[in-house]
Amino acid sequence: MKRLNRYLVSNVLKFLSMTELAGLVMFVTIEFFERMDVFTSSLDIFLLSLAYIALKTPYYFNLMLPLAFLISMLILIIVMVRSNETIVIRTSGISTMSLMKPFIAISFGLIVISFLIAEWIVPYTANAADYIYKVRIKKEEPSVFLRNDKIWFKRDNVISNIDFFDATTDSIKGLTIIELANDFTVKRRVDAPEGSWNGSQWHFVDVVERTFENNVMTSRKTYTELTSLIKEPPTALKAGEKNPEEMGYKELSKYIRRLKRDGHDVRRYLVDLYNKTAFPFINLIMVFVAFSVGFRYTKTKHVAKGILVGVCVGALYWFIHNACLSFGYADTFPPIFATWFSNALFFSLGVIGIITLRI
Repeated sequence: MKRLNRYLVSNVLKFLSMTELAGLVMFVTIEFFERMDVFTSSLDIFLLSLAYIALKTPYYFNLMLPLAFLISMLILIIVMVRSNETIVIRTSGISTMSLMKPFIAISFGLIVISFLIAEWIVPYTANAADYIYKVRIKKEEPSVFLRNDKIWFKRDNVISNIDFFDATTDSIKGLTIIELANDFTVKRRVDAPEGSWNGSQWHFVDVVERTFENNVMTSRKTYTELTSLIKEPPTALKAGEKNPEEMGYKELSKYIRRLKRDGHDVRRYLVDLYNKTAFPFINLIMVFVAFSVGFRYTKTKHVAKGILVGVCVGALYWFIHNACLSFGYADTFPPIFATWFSNALFFSLGVIGIITLRI
């Protein structure tokens, strides 16, 4: 049995490496051709584009891992069927569950690897890739920054801070504008609790304006409505905002706690947070899916069909998973249900499929 386990582990890891490499090549090729006009504009930019693509590789590696694992298991199962190895295994009295144990062990290893990549590698490489593309390649001015989970930007001697920017509704909560004098003392401060983008400019309500002289407040004015306090459009703020996919679990959890403390709606971010724990467990679920699907096509013996079946099952999973996430973002599904429903569904179908196998 130990020799069989070593055989299964070595072969599935070999197929996993090849499948993962093929997936990375596909993603990198798509990424390059999508922005080929920018990447090939000069030799310097082409070299920077290679660094950009290299920094995007950990994200693509992690994204491709569950599907690559599923396809590698299906290939191995079909190869074993073609060489009649499954008949030998069955006649030796080895059960399906015993055959699955080494794959389950590998899946737990992949769960740990996937979580560590998402937590410790992707946040840094994704931010570096974003900086290279926007600042070094496209020559955009880094005028909008994210510091301490807040958006900051500077224009001349005016510094602006946004406490919370909702990219889905193009609205702002907690705007503070500070205008500095030549000696760097505060000359004017404007506070607006909330504002929204009307398509051409920002519209703020309940604005308070204070003016200072020698660090002493000289006047205070309030406005029911005020427009054009800032000129940066939502697209600029979205560029400065950190994508939850580019944040680790710890960082996103800290960000959610701050938003909740300040009274903001965090349900959308909870979906992304729970998804960070649900995503790695796809690797375990793929073991049950692979055995449930692979042994039902024992008469086919075509590796190409195994790959096609794996891609179709993976595509179906991603469709259902992304649909559930969309319902979670729209507050139709609770966050925990939206992130774990597809896992629970495919795990149940996989278990049922294995129980009903007749081989």
